[in-house]
Amino acid sequence: MQEHGPWLVDRQRQREEEVLRLLVLTEPSDARSADFCKEVAEAIAALFARESLSITGGLLRALRLAHGNLAEWNRRSLREHRVSIGVTCVAIRDGEATIAQVGPGIAYLAGPHTIERLATEGTPAANALGSDVAIEPLFTATPLAGYEILLLSSAAEPAIGRQAIEEALVVGPERALAELFRRTRGVTDMAAVLVADLDIDETQEAEPLDYAVDARANAGPAGVASVEGARAPGPVTSRPDVDSGPPIARHRPQRTAGSRLPSLRRPRTVGRAGRGGGPAVPWRLASLVVGVAAVIAILAWTVLPRLLNEDRAAELDRAIAAATQQVTAADSAAGPNERRQALQQALVDIEKARAISAQDPRVATLEKSARDRLDLLDAITNVEQLTAVLTFAGTITAPVNPEQLVVGGRAVWLMESGRGRVFRVDPQAQNSAIEVYRAGESYSRTTARDPVAIAWDGAKNRLLILDAGRTLFAVADDASARPVGIALRGAADLKSTVSMTVYLSNLYVLDSAGGEVWRYLPASDGFDSERTGTLGGGEIAQASELTVDGDVFLLDGARLRHFRQGRELAPLLQGLDKPLQSPIALGEDLLRGILYVADRGNRRVIAGDRELAFQRQYRHADFGDLRGVGVSSDGSRVYVLTGDRIAWFQPKPPAAGPGGAATPVPTSTPTPAASPTATPTATPTPTR
Repeated sequence: MQEHGPWLVDRQRQREEEVLRLLVLTEPSDARSADFCKEVAEAIAALFARESLSITGGLLRALRLAHGNLAEWNRRSLREHRVSIGVTCVAIRDGEATIAQVGPGIAYLAGPHTIERLATEGTPAANALGSDVAIEPLFTATPLAGYEILLLSSAAEPAIGRQAIEEALVVGPERALAELFRRTRGVTDMAAVLVADLDIDETQEAEPLDYAVDARANAGPAGVASVEGARAPGPVTSRPDVDSGPPIARHRPQRTAGSRLPSLRRPRTVGRAGRGGGPAVPWRLASLVVGVAAVIAILAWTVLPRLLNEDRAAELDRAIAAATQQVTAADSAAGPNERRQALQQALVDIEKARAISAQDPRVATLEKSARDRLDLLDAITNVEQLTAVLTFAGTITAPVNPEQLVVGGRAVWLMESGRGRVFRVDPQAQNSAIEVYRAGESYSRTTARDPVAIAWDGAKNRLLILDAGRTLFAVADDASARPVGIALRGAADLKSTVSMTVYLSNLYVLDSAGGEVWRYLPASDGFDSERTGTLGGGEIAQASELTVDGDVFLLDGARLRHFRQGRELAPLLQGLDKPLQSPIALGEDLLRGILYVADRGNRRVIAGDRELAFQRQYRHADFGDLRGVGVSSDGSRVYVLTGDRIAWFQPKPPAAGPGGAATPVPTSTPTPAASPTATPTATPTPTR
């Protein structure tokens, strides 16, 4: 084990009153890339030092230059010899940190209330240095006060799990790395770096940021690290198995004038008499010194251990008392967020107590008490039985790219974008799917285009399909029915059609680009009526999913937003252990007022009431690629759409959630008057 592994470079620059520190952690995409990680890290630090741009601009330019040189090396090498490297950089100045990520590599940002995982999966930043395409680094800025940044090789997460990493961060910055080391003893090729603002004297200085990297005019893939005026000492070797390309410089960095290396300072010693080491010490003075030292040693031997034990006992009692106080505060907290904060602080105090005396029985008792309360607050339910309804492979002609799931009538409806199709799936039969819509076909003398949204209209027992040309089609709940074009007034004037749903015969269309949710009253056989806005305009540019039960609910980024008569209420799902990460779909059990969110990033389906708190989170091994969620009309089944199938599980009965009261049945009714066909007594049917 190395305290500073070969994949980490730590540099510092001081100009007048400004101190800038740069950390560069590299990670190889495969085994053959590992030898070049150090060179690439040094290269990025050297290139950044030469830039006079802003921190973000300097990091971007350094990463792109390094990527360009590495990509050029790969183009001149055989395919089996090409390398690619992930990079995570942290630049720190004036109490602010800027994080830049490219390719593989993970960072965790732990704040006062939440822990956020920063990774490049699913973003343009996932392309590593040396890849065939241009890189687009992912930037994150954060203050250091009250925050911790953990840079971590991605090998750690599959080995110990994300929860273990977050638990290590909860114990505080002083013990986080020690706790992480304890959990990752068996993990090889791993680096972990913790950045935190601690009120301690720093005993180790970083190398100067302008620490020279040897010239590599004929260097290997990290030839970008060359600095004008530097010379590369040592032998130069090349790879004989490459058709053509520059040799790889194998050397150590050279220190230039003005740079400083860490040094150990030893106190000057008094020379021995008669050997030119200085004047001799009088023997009487020496005897006195020895006598005093002996008395001090005796006192330390007899008195100091007792004093230390008393101090440790008092410190242990204080930590136990603080943890107990936090557990008590959690029991009387007003809301789930306050309750969680108190319990997390209790665990921090318990870890302090464990560091003093791990054998004290009060530590284990308190920890169990705090974790039992957290488990109740987390409300995690592992789905024991996930029943498959439709497996795409061997049933539906490829390519299949599932986009949306709707439950309505006697069927489950699937929209996929691989070939622009919609299928009717019989939930009572195994692998029974009938294609009811396909882009390119002609329906009602109109050529259908790719579907963009579907919704179930329970009042008329039909599925509504909106295509990319803003044409609205209806399909009856009949295996032999064909789509029929119906009216949607002013559809071409909408700025976007992201999602839609039907409630009491009224059609609601999410126009996120236009900042509105439009409501259409039913007219004739379609929606040939003037639309009205339900929000009165607003900032909803990131909203992706919609459901309505009288109130309007929007899935907007990592938030579930709640609107009533145009006024936004408090965000929902309060009390979650982890914030939403890449939520992909929204559904509702209208009879019980339970909202379901497919949280793809955290591999779970969350159930929460429509007023404030979440109730339960469902987890299963197959929830890693969630695409959609829907609920049966009686609420007894929750259907999930993944990348390869449709399946269902049985939810737990409604109960008092972590936020407090039991889930209420919705009593809201749609605002302004509906058409004659939309009666308030109509039985609500699930949308998604």
